[in-house]
Amino acid sequence: MSPPFLNNALRAADFGSPFYLPKFIFTPGFLSTLPANLTRLKFLKSVLLVFVLVIAGPKAQAQKSFIDKFKFWKQDTAVKSEGIFLFPLLYYTPDTRIAAGAVGIYYFNTGSHTTLKDSKTRLSYVKLLSDYTQNKQFDLWSSWNVFTNEEKYLLKGELRYRRFPDRFYGVGNNTPESNEEFYTYDLFHIKLLGMRKVADKFFVGLDYQFSYEYNFGLEDGGILQRGDIVGYNGGTGSGAGAVITYDSRDNVVNAYEGSLFEVSAYYFDDNLGGNFSYFNLNAVFSTYKEVFKHHVVGVHLLSRTNFGGVPFLDMAKAGGDEILRGYAANRYRDHHFAGMQVEYRFPVWWRFGAVVFAGAGDVMRSPVDLSLNRLKYSFGGGFRFNINKRERLNLRFDYGFGRKSNAFYIMMGEAF
Repeated sequence: MSPPFLNNALRAADFGSPFYLPKFIFTPGFLSTLPANLTRLKFLKSVLLVFVLVIAGPKAQAQKSFIDKFKFWKQDTAVKSEGIFLFPLLYYTPDTRIAAGAVGIYYFNTGSHTTLKDSKTRLSYVKLLSDYTQNKQFDLWSSWNVFTNEEKYLLKGELRYRRFPDRFYGVGNNTPESNEEFYTYDLFHIKLLGMRKVADKFFVGLDYQFSYEYNFGLEDGGILQRGDIVGYNGGTGSGAGAVITYDSRDNVVNAYEGSLFEVSAYYFDDNLGGNFSYFNLNAVFSTYKEVFKHHVVGVHLLSRTNFGGVPFLDMAKAGGDEILRGYAANRYRDHHFAGMQVEYRFPVWWRFGAVVFAGAGDVMRSPVDLSLNRLKYSFGGGFRFNINKRERLNLRFDYGFGRKSNAFYIMMGEAF
Protein backbone atom coordinates (compact mmCIF):
# COMPACT_ATOMS: atom_id res chain seq x y z
CA MET A 1 0.00 0.00 0.00
CA SER A 2 1.30 3.43 -0.90
CA PRO A 3 2.18 5.66 2.05
CA PRO A 4 0.05 8.76 2.81
CA PHE A 5 0.28 11.98 0.85
CA LEU A 6 2.68 13.87 3.08
CA ASN A 7 4.78 10.76 3.47
CA ASN A 8 4.85 10.35 -0.30
CA ALA A 9 5.61 13.99 -0.94
CA LEU A 10 8.17 14.72 1.71
CA ARG A 11 9.57 11.65 3.49
CA ALA A 12 12.94 11.89 1.70
CA ALA A 13 13.78 15.06 3.58
CA ASP A 14 12.42 17.32 6.29
CA PHE A 15 11.43 20.12 3.97
CA GLY A 16 8.43 21.30 5.94
CA SER A 17 4.84 20.16 5.82
CA PRO A 18 2.54 21.60 3.17
CA PHE A 19 -0.10 21.54 5.91
CA TYR A 20 1.78 24.15 7.97
CA LEU A 21 -0.43 26.95 9.30
CA PRO A 22 0.61 30.03 11.29
CA LYS A 23 0.80 29.21 14.98
CA PHE A 24 -1.36 30.74 17.65
CA ILE A 25 0.59 31.46 20.84
CA PHE A 26 -1.10 32.72 23.97
CA THR A 27 0.64 33.64 27.19
CA PRO A 28 -1.04 34.09 30.60
CA GLY A 29 -2.95 37.35 30.65
CA PHE A 30 -3.63 37.46 26.93
CA LEU A 31 -7.38 37.52 27.54
CA SER A 32 -6.93 40.76 29.46
CA THR A 33 -5.70 42.37 26.24
CA LEU A 34 -8.98 41.75 24.43
CA PRO A 35 -11.20 44.75 23.65
CA ALA A 36 -13.45 45.79 26.51
CA ASN A 37 -16.59 44.82 24.64
CA LEU A 38 -15.32 41.24 24.16
CA THR A 39 -15.60 39.29 27.38
CA ARG A 40 -13.54 36.23 28.14
CA LEU A 41 -16.60 34.01 27.82
CA LYS A 42 -17.50 35.44 24.43
CA PHE A 43 -13.94 35.04 23.20
CA LEU A 44 -13.74 31.40 24.28
CA LYS A 45 -17.12 30.73 22.68
CA SER A 46 -15.85 32.32 19.47
CA VAL A 47 -12.75 30.12 19.45
CA LEU A 48 -14.91 27.03 20.02
CA LEU A 49 -17.29 28.05 17.24
CA VAL A 50 -14.45 28.53 14.75
CA PHE A 51 -12.98 25.16 15.77
CA VAL A 52 -16.32 23.39 15.25
CA LEU A 53 -16.91 25.07 11.89
CA VAL A 54 -13.45 24.13 10.62
CA ILE A 55 -13.80 20.51 11.74
CA ALA A 56 -17.40 20.00 10.70
CA GLY A 57 -17.36 21.96 7.47
CA PRO A 58 -20.36 22.31 5.16
CA LYS A 59 -22.31 19.18 4.24
CA ALA A 60 -21.39 17.53 0.97
CA GLN A 61 -23.64 18.44 -1.93
CA ALA A 62 -24.79 16.15 -4.70
CA GLN A 63 -22.50 17.95 -7.12
CA LYS A 64 -18.93 18.83 -6.15
CA SER A 65 -18.60 22.55 -5.46
CA PHE A 66 -15.81 24.96 -4.70
CA ILE A 67 -16.34 24.67 -0.96
CA ASP A 68 -15.41 20.97 -1.12
CA LYS A 69 -11.81 21.99 -1.61
CA PHE A 70 -11.80 23.26 1.98
CA LYS A 71 -12.64 19.76 3.28
CA PHE A 72 -9.00 18.68 3.45
CA TRP A 73 -9.78 16.07 6.11
CA LYS A 74 -11.85 14.16 3.51
CA GLN A 75 -9.26 14.27 0.73
CA ASP A 76 -7.93 10.79 -0.11
CA THR A 77 -4.48 11.97 -1.17
CA ALA A 78 -2.91 8.57 -0.72
CA VAL A 79 -4.37 7.44 -4.03
CA LYS A 80 -4.66 10.73 -5.93
CA SER A 81 -1.85 12.10 -8.07
CA GLU A 82 -3.17 15.65 -8.40
CA GLY A 83 -5.42 17.99 -6.47
CA ILE A 84 -5.91 21.21 -4.51
CA PHE A 85 -6.29 21.93 -0.79
CA LEU A 86 -7.61 25.23 0.55
CA PHE A 87 -7.28 26.17 4.25
CA PRO A 88 -9.05 29.17 5.82
CA LEU A 89 -7.05 31.08 8.44
CA LEU A 90 -8.61 32.87 11.40
CA TYR A 91 -6.81 33.67 14.65
CA TYR A 92 -6.22 36.24 17.38
CA THR A 93 -3.13 37.21 19.37
CA PRO A 94 -2.31 40.31 21.43
CA ASP A 95 0.26 41.36 18.81
CA THR A 96 -1.99 40.95 15.78
CA ARG A 97 -5.53 41.23 17.14
CA ILE A 98 -7.93 39.69 14.62
CA ALA A 99 -6.20 38.10 11.63
CA ALA A 100 -7.55 36.25 8.62
CA GLY A 101 -6.22 34.70 5.46
CA ALA A 102 -5.99 31.51 3.46
CA VAL A 103 -3.60 28.75 2.38
CA GLY A 104 -3.77 27.05 -0.98
CA ILE A 105 -1.84 23.88 -1.86
CA TYR A 106 -1.57 22.34 -5.31
CA TYR A 107 -0.10 18.84 -5.26
CA PHE A 108 0.91 16.80 -8.29
CA ASN A 109 3.04 13.89 -9.46
CA THR A 110 5.76 14.28 -12.11
CA GLY A 111 6.12 10.53 -12.55
CA SER A 112 4.98 8.57 -15.57
CA HIS A 113 2.10 6.86 -13.73
CA THR A 114 -1.31 8.36 -13.03
CA THR A 115 -1.81 6.88 -9.57
CA LEU A 116 0.47 6.87 -6.56
CA LYS A 117 0.00 3.15 -6.14
CA ASP A 118 1.95 2.52 -9.33
CA SER A 119 4.25 5.52 -9.30
CA LYS A 120 7.87 5.45 -8.12
CA THR A 121 7.76 9.22 -7.75
CA ARG A 122 6.32 10.81 -4.65
CA LEU A 123 3.96 13.76 -4.72
CA SER A 124 5.18 17.31 -5.25
CA TYR A 125 3.45 20.47 -4.06
CA VAL A 126 3.30 24.25 -4.46
CA LYS A 127 1.90 26.23 -1.52
CA LEU A 128 0.68 29.83 -1.24
CA LEU A 129 -0.19 31.47 2.09
CA SER A 130 -1.43 34.96 2.80
CA ASP A 131 -2.85 36.68 5.87
CA TYR A 132 -3.62 40.19 7.03
CA THR A 133 -4.16 41.39 10.59
CA GLN A 134 -6.14 44.10 12.32
CA ASN A 135 -2.80 45.72 13.17
CA LYS A 136 -2.04 46.04 9.43
CA GLN A 137 0.51 43.23 9.42
CA PHE A 138 0.84 41.29 6.20
CA ASP A 139 2.46 38.00 5.18
CA LEU A 140 2.62 36.56 1.65
CA TRP A 141 4.54 33.29 1.36
CA SER A 142 4.95 30.76 -1.41
CA SER A 143 6.94 27.52 -1.15
CA TRP A 144 7.43 24.47 -3.35
CA ASN A 145 8.76 20.93 -3.12
CA VAL A 146 9.11 19.18 -6.51
CA PHE A 147 10.41 15.67 -7.21
CA THR A 148 11.48 14.92 -10.77
CA ASN A 149 10.54 11.64 -12.41
CA GLU A 150 11.65 8.64 -10.30
CA GLU A 151 12.99 11.12 -7.72
CA LYS A 152 16.41 11.56 -9.22
CA TYR A 153 16.31 15.22 -8.19
CA LEU A 154 14.40 17.30 -5.68
CA LEU A 155 13.81 21.04 -6.15
CA LYS A 156 12.71 23.11 -3.19
CA GLY A 157 12.34 26.80 -2.53
CA GLU A 158 10.35 29.65 -1.10
CA LEU A 159 9.50 33.24 -1.87
CA ARG A 160 8.25 35.46 0.94
CA TYR A 161 7.29 39.02 1.80
CA ARG A 162 6.52 39.94 5.38
CA ARG A 163 5.66 43.06 7.36
CA PHE A 164 5.51 42.27 11.06
CA PRO A 165 6.26 43.90 14.44
CA ASP A 166 8.25 42.04 17.08
CA ARG A 167 9.84 42.40 20.51
CA PHE A 168 13.54 42.59 21.32
CA TYR A 169 15.15 41.96 24.72
CA GLY A 170 18.84 42.12 23.87
CA VAL A 171 21.40 39.44 23.03
CA GLY A 172 22.30 36.68 25.48
CA ASN A 173 20.72 34.05 27.72
CA ASN A 174 20.28 36.32 30.75
CA THR A 175 18.55 39.41 29.36
CA PRO A 176 16.03 40.97 31.77
CA GLU A 177 12.34 41.31 30.98
CA SER A 178 12.70 45.06 31.51
CA ASN A 179 14.72 45.25 28.25
CA GLU A 180 11.57 44.71 26.19
CA GLU A 181 11.24 47.05 23.23
CA PHE A 182 9.21 47.00 20.04
CA TYR A 183 10.38 47.23 16.46
CA THR A 184 8.99 46.61 12.98
CA TYR A 185 10.56 45.66 9.68
CA ASP A 186 9.85 44.42 6.17
CA LEU A 187 11.37 41.21 4.84
CA PHE A 188 11.83 39.87 1.31
CA HIS A 189 13.24 36.34 1.24
CA ILE A 190 14.21 33.84 -1.48
CA LYS A 191 15.39 30.26 -0.98
CA LEU A 192 16.48 27.94 -3.83
CA LEU A 193 17.51 24.38 -2.98
CA GLY A 194 18.41 21.60 -5.40
CA MET A 195 19.12 18.06 -4.17
CA ARG A 196 20.08 14.77 -5.76
CA LYS A 197 19.23 11.32 -4.47
CA VAL A 198 22.45 9.39 -3.90
CA ALA A 199 21.02 6.40 -2.02
CA ASP A 200 17.77 5.19 -0.52
CA LYS A 201 16.42 7.89 1.82
CA PHE A 202 19.62 9.91 1.35
CA PHE A 203 19.81 13.27 -0.46
CA VAL A 204 22.60 15.83 -0.88
CA GLY A 205 22.32 19.27 -2.45
CA LEU A 206 23.19 22.95 -2.75
CA ASP A 207 21.18 25.85 -1.39
CA TYR A 208 21.10 29.60 -2.00
CA GLN A 209 19.37 32.09 0.30
CA PHE A 210 18.74 35.80 -0.15
CA SER A 211 17.11 38.06 2.45
CA TYR A 212 16.47 41.79 2.25
CA GLU A 213 15.52 43.30 5.64
CA TYR A 214 14.46 46.92 5.41
CA ASN A 215 12.09 49.70 6.50
CA PHE A 216 12.95 49.29 10.20
CA GLY A 217 11.01 51.16 12.83
CA LEU A 218 12.82 51.30 16.19
CA GLU A 219 11.70 52.36 19.64
CA ASP A 220 13.19 55.67 20.77
CA GLY A 221 15.95 55.18 23.31
CA GLY A 222 15.95 51.41 22.87
CA ILE A 223 18.87 49.00 22.62
CA LEU A 224 18.55 48.66 18.87
CA GLN A 225 18.59 52.40 18.31
CA ARG A 226 22.06 52.63 19.88
CA GLY A 227 23.40 51.09 16.67
CA ASP A 228 25.79 48.51 18.14
CA ILE A 229 23.66 45.43 17.30
CA VAL A 230 24.50 43.90 13.90
CA GLY A 231 21.56 44.32 11.55
CA TYR A 232 19.77 46.89 13.73
CA ASN A 233 18.73 48.89 10.66
CA GLY A 234 18.40 46.00 8.23
CA GLY A 235 20.51 44.96 5.29
CA THR A 236 20.97 42.24 2.72
CA GLY A 237 21.96 38.66 3.45
CA SER A 238 23.21 36.51 0.58
CA GLY A 239 24.56 33.04 1.24
CA ALA A 240 25.28 29.72 -0.40
CA GLY A 241 25.42 26.37 1.32
CA ALA A 242 25.14 22.60 1.27
CA VAL A 243 22.55 20.25 2.77
CA ILE A 244 22.80 16.55 3.61
CA THR A 245 19.65 14.67 4.65
CA TYR A 246 18.84 11.12 5.71
CA ASP A 247 15.17 10.47 6.46
CA SER A 248 13.67 7.06 7.24
CA ARG A 249 10.50 8.28 8.98
CA ASP A 250 7.29 6.55 8.03
CA ASN A 251 5.47 9.91 8.00
CA VAL A 252 6.95 13.42 8.20
CA VAL A 253 3.87 14.97 9.78
CA ASN A 254 3.44 12.49 12.64
CA ALA A 255 6.05 9.72 12.64
CA TYR A 256 5.60 6.41 14.45
CA GLU A 257 8.92 4.91 13.40
CA GLY A 258 12.18 6.01 11.81
CA SER A 259 14.73 8.79 12.12
CA LEU A 260 15.73 12.09 10.55
CA PHE A 261 19.29 13.39 10.42
CA GLU A 262 20.12 16.61 8.58
CA VAL A 263 23.18 18.85 8.46
CA SER A 264 23.31 22.18 6.62
CA ALA A 265 26.03 24.80 6.32
CA TYR A 266 25.92 28.29 4.78
CA TYR A 267 28.42 31.01 4.02
CA PHE A 268 27.13 34.59 3.88
CA ASP A 269 29.43 37.28 2.52
CA ASP A 270 29.47 40.64 0.74
CA ASN A 271 31.19 38.93 -2.19
CA LEU A 272 27.87 37.15 -2.76
CA GLY A 273 25.97 40.44 -2.83
CA GLY A 274 25.15 40.87 0.86
CA ASN A 275 26.00 43.26 3.70
CA PHE A 276 26.70 40.59 6.33
CA SER A 277 29.59 38.14 6.60
CA TYR A 278 29.19 35.01 8.74
CA PHE A 279 29.13 31.22 8.68
CA ASN A 280 26.07 29.24 9.75
CA LEU A 281 26.01 25.53 10.68
CA ASN A 282 22.88 23.56 11.65
CA ALA A 283 22.24 19.98 12.73
CA VAL A 284 19.03 18.18 13.65
CA PHE A 285 18.38 14.62 14.74
CA SER A 286 14.96 13.14 15.50
CA THR A 287 14.06 9.53 16.15
CA TYR A 288 10.74 7.81 16.86
CA LYS A 289 9.74 4.45 18.34
CA GLU A 290 6.25 2.98 18.61
CA VAL A 291 6.45 1.23 21.99
CA PHE A 292 2.81 0.13 21.86
CA LYS A 293 0.21 0.56 19.15
CA HIS A 294 -0.01 4.31 18.48
CA HIS A 295 2.05 4.99 21.62
CA VAL A 296 5.15 6.79 20.37
CA VAL A 297 8.29 8.08 22.06
CA GLY A 298 10.15 10.80 20.14
CA VAL A 299 13.57 12.30 20.82
CA HIS A 300 14.70 15.54 19.18
CA LEU A 301 18.15 17.19 19.25
CA LEU A 302 18.88 20.53 17.59
CA SER A 303 21.91 22.78 17.26
CA ARG A 304 22.46 26.06 15.44
CA THR A 305 25.77 27.93 15.37
CA ASN A 306 26.87 31.20 13.80
CA PHE A 307 30.41 32.52 13.47
CA GLY A 308 31.07 36.13 12.47
CA GLY A 309 28.81 39.15 12.12
CA VAL A 310 25.40 37.49 12.13
CA PRO A 311 22.48 39.99 12.14
CA PHE A 312 20.23 39.76 15.19
CA LEU A 313 17.23 38.63 13.11
CA ASP A 314 19.19 35.53 12.04
CA MET A 315 20.66 34.65 15.42
CA ALA A 316 19.83 31.37 17.13
CA LYS A 317 16.78 31.52 19.39
CA ALA A 318 15.62 29.53 22.42
CA GLY A 319 11.91 28.79 22.59
CA GLY A 320 8.88 28.72 20.34
CA ASP A 321 6.37 26.12 19.26
CA GLU A 322 8.93 23.52 18.09
CA ILE A 323 11.45 23.28 20.93
CA LEU A 324 11.55 24.60 24.50
CA ARG A 325 7.81 25.18 24.48
CA GLY A 326 6.98 27.63 27.25
CA TYR A 327 9.32 30.39 26.06
CA ALA A 328 8.47 32.99 23.42
CA ALA A 329 10.64 32.54 20.33
CA ASN A 330 11.85 36.14 20.50
CA ARG A 331 12.73 36.12 24.21
CA TYR A 332 16.34 34.83 24.06
CA ARG A 333 18.77 34.98 21.14
CA ASP A 334 22.52 34.71 20.59
CA HIS A 335 25.09 33.28 18.18
CA HIS A 336 24.57 29.62 19.14
CA PHE A 337 21.85 27.31 20.41
CA ALA A 338 21.85 23.68 21.56
CA GLY A 339 18.87 21.83 22.95
CA MET A 340 16.96 18.57 23.13
CA GLN A 341 13.51 17.31 24.05
CA VAL A 342 11.62 14.06 24.61
CA GLU A 343 7.93 13.58 23.91
CA TYR A 344 5.49 10.74 24.62
CA ARG A 345 2.42 10.63 22.37
CA PHE A 346 -0.56 8.37 23.04
CA PRO A 347 -4.22 7.95 22.03
CA VAL A 348 -7.06 8.76 24.44
CA TRP A 349 -10.42 8.22 22.77
CA TRP A 350 -11.86 8.42 19.27
CA ARG A 351 -9.86 11.14 17.48
CA PHE A 352 -8.40 12.59 20.67
CA GLY A 353 -4.85 12.02 21.85
CA ALA A 354 -2.44 13.49 24.36
CA VAL A 355 1.27 14.15 24.85
CA VAL A 356 3.72 14.94 27.62
CA PHE A 357 7.10 16.49 26.91
CA ALA A 358 10.26 17.78 28.56
CA GLY A 359 13.44 19.38 27.28
CA ALA A 360 16.36 21.67 27.99
CA GLY A 361 18.68 23.97 26.08
CA ASP A 362 19.99 27.51 25.80
CA VAL A 363 21.53 30.15 23.59
CA MET A 364 25.12 31.30 24.09
CA ARG A 365 27.97 33.30 22.62
CA SER A 366 30.46 30.68 23.85
CA PRO A 367 30.27 27.61 26.13
CA VAL A 368 31.39 29.68 29.11
CA ASP A 369 28.00 31.44 28.95
CA LEU A 370 26.22 28.24 29.94
CA SER A 371 25.08 27.90 33.53
CA LEU A 372 22.69 25.60 35.39
CA ASN A 373 21.22 28.70 36.99
CA ARG A 374 20.25 30.05 33.58
CA LEU A 375 19.63 26.83 31.63
CA LYS A 376 16.24 26.94 29.90
CA TYR A 377 14.26 23.85 30.88
CA SER A 378 10.83 23.08 29.49
CA PHE A 379 8.08 20.62 30.38
CA GLY A 380 4.38 20.33 29.78
CA GLY A 381 1.66 18.50 27.95
CA GLY A 382 -1.23 18.85 25.62
CA PHE A 383 -3.92 17.13 23.65
CA ARG A 384 -4.50 16.37 20.00
CA PHE A 385 -7.54 16.21 17.75
CA ASN A 386 -7.00 14.17 14.59
CA ILE A 387 -8.25 16.00 11.51
CA ASN A 388 -7.10 13.55 8.85
CA LYS A 389 -6.57 9.93 9.92
CA ARG A 390 -4.84 8.86 6.73
CA GLU A 391 -2.27 11.66 6.95
CA ARG A 392 -2.10 11.56 10.79
CA LEU A 393 -2.69 15.30 10.74
CA ASN A 394 -3.52 16.67 14.19
CA LEU A 395 -4.72 19.96 15.60
CA ARG A 396 -2.30 20.57 18.46
CA PHE A 397 -2.95 22.20 21.84
CA ASP A 398 0.18 22.44 24.03
CA TYR A 399 0.96 24.18 27.31
CA GLY A 400 4.62 24.51 28.20
CA PHE A 401 6.31 25.63 31.40
CA GLY A 402 9.81 27.08 31.62
CA ARG A 403 12.00 29.09 33.95
CA LYS A 404 9.72 31.97 35.00
CA SER A 405 7.85 31.53 31.73
CA ASN A 406 4.93 29.60 30.26
CA ALA A 407 2.90 29.68 27.05
CA PHE A 408 -0.06 28.09 25.29
CA TYR A 409 0.13 26.96 21.65
CA ILE A 410 -2.55 26.08 19.10
CA MET A 411 -1.41 24.94 15.68
CA MET A 412 -1.47 22.24 13.03
CA GLY A 413 1.04 19.38 13.13
CA GLU A 414 3.49 18.10 15.71
CA ALA A 415 6.36 20.02 17.27
CA PHE A 416 8.90 17.67 15.64
